[in-house]
Amino acid sequence: MKMESQVAAPLAGTVAALQPLTSGDTVEAGQVVAVIAPAEGATGETQLEQRDDTWAPQLEDVATMQALAHKRLAPGSDERGVVRQRSRGKLTCRERIDLLLDDGSFHEIGSIAGFASYDESGAIVDFTPANHVGGWGRIEGRTAVVCADDFTSRGGHADGAIGEKSRHLDKLALEMRVPSVRLLDGSSGGGSVAAMVPQQKKEGESKAKESHGAIKAGRPRVAGAGGSFLPGHLGSTMYTEQLSTVPVVNLLLGSVVGIGAAKAVLGHFSVMVRDIAQLFVAGPPVVRPAMGYDITKEDLGGWHIHCRNGSVDNLAETEEEAMALTRRFLSYLPASVFEPPPTAEPDPNDPADRRDEELFGLIPRKRTATFDVRRAIRLMADRDSFFEIGPLWGTDQVTGFIRMNGFPVGVIASDSQHTNGGALTADGCRKLSRHLDLCDLFHLPVLNLVDNPGFAVGLEHEITGTIRWGGQWMIAFSQVTTPIFTVIMRRSFGVAGNNYATPRAEPSMRVAWPAADTGGIPPEGGIEAAYKRQLAEAEDPKALREELMARIESARGPVGPLSRFQIEEMIDPRDTRRMICEWIDTAWKIVSQPARLKPRPIQFRP
Repeated sequence: MKMESQVAAPLAGTVAALQPLTSGDTVEAGQVVAVIAPAEGATGETQLEQRDDTWAPQLEDVATMQALAHKRLAPGSDERGVVRQRSRGKLTCRERIDLLLDDGSFHEIGSIAGFASYDESGAIVDFTPANHVGGWGRIEGRTAVVCADDFTSRGGHADGAIGEKSRHLDKLALEMRVPSVRLLDGSSGGGSVAAMVPQQKKEGESKAKESHGAIKAGRPRVAGAGGSFLPGHLGSTMYTEQLSTVPVVNLLLGSVVGIGAAKAVLGHFSVMVRDIAQLFVAGPPVVRPAMGYDITKEDLGGWHIHCRNGSVDNLAETEEEAMALTRRFLSYLPASVFEPPPTAEPDPNDPADRRDEELFGLIPRKRTATFDVRRAIRLMADRDSFFEIGPLWGTDQVTGFIRMNGFPVGVIASDSQHTNGGALTADGCRKLSRHLDLCDLFHLPVLNLVDNPGFAVGLEHEITGTIRWGGQWMIAFSQVTTPIFTVIMRRSFGVAGNNYATPRAEPSMRVAWPAADTGGIPPEGGIEAAYKRQLAEAEDPKALREELMARIESARGPVGPLSRFQIEEMIDPRDTRRMICEWIDTAWKIVSQPARLKPRPIQFRP
């Protein structure tokens, strides 16, 4: 095909000289063919913008839609959805992104994905952006992908969404091998009955008022033939790969429902904001006809339900706190499984060999007395580094992250101050399993603090399937490949306590404190089982029971297991921090080996 080259004048002016050329002449690169005498005040840049043969009109259309998208959410906006959002004390999606990311680091993707209206000449007169705003930016200097739901447009439903946009952002996090952060508010692009309503053939055909181009408040967007349809694959295959590769954080910042609710639990960490956030499969308008009762959104799916049943990890008092929790959670993790976790510079004012005298007397001599295990964690870890995950659910167990001489470490422990003394419940088992999976997936060594009397007993724990979830925890613990440092602080009894103390067949670092108290089952209850008949037939059952307990006490304690090499070494509790910090240097060489920096075969169980 014959091609033509059009030579445009670089600026306005008059032709002062012209090279005599005819058809077929050859022109070399850089050859002068004309001389232009510039008009007064003419510049090349001005001329270029005013010419009709440039791409300026397309860029102007893009700029117009971007301006309309930003104006819609700007302070003082009278858009009905935005006014309602602010009246509920909620930030807009763009304000949330600005709050989460480092200043000036956001690069939007799909900025003009949405729905426009045009006049008869083809000029843009209105524009409603799709109700997901996202892109990539930086959190504490590290790249992350973020996707924020815009509840102000159709409540985040599908008729205000372009579904591929949020899926693209999730896939992009995988491709870039960086964390994915979802700011959830509404159905997150989930189904809307508007998809089943056929589009009106002409305006006014139906009494229902609907949107076709830019969305008008209170009018669902109806396009297409409507009717029944079968949605395609919802993305669980991609979510599985994502959860096995990069950190995923979900923030619940409003009423999260439908596919948004599913996304909320498909992550490694989640946080919801008190009073403004709820989580449910379907909201009160659907519950009413389905179940026959009225209920408020808060009563149906508030924090008091989902921060206590494990669906959501942490509770924030404000949106600002939710963002801060997210930033802190990510600070312990690598960008993906293909990298080791990030380390921090050791604090010269917090040396690795710090000895806290409080640790020496933290555990009481009386066996039935409780102690503050969170205090113990803080005394051993780098100062102010303990980040607890799931403090309001599975409360018999404690899980979180700490730093030891700057190195990130996962930590698990039982809480003797819990109403059941730290015995493992069904929820406690689920909580431990999930945290161990998280640490192993992202190559964090684990500090395992043992003070466990066994699985929780009684009717309520049989009903909740404690042993079923306990079995899962046992397997999850045995599958951990990252280094483990175990401290037998006090009790290790029963299947649960013994599995806590020795979770794997392979040897690992383990020490005991002087309070170590171990055995098959707690003697206090075991005597009743082993000597049941004799106690029943004894003239003085109390005296016999006390005699048996005295015999046990005479040989009870850590010296016996130490002498039989069932426990490797006893240490002064005040030396625990120093020993862990010495161990972590070696542990870090293991977890950072290139051959280990990959997805784990077991993947991640959300």
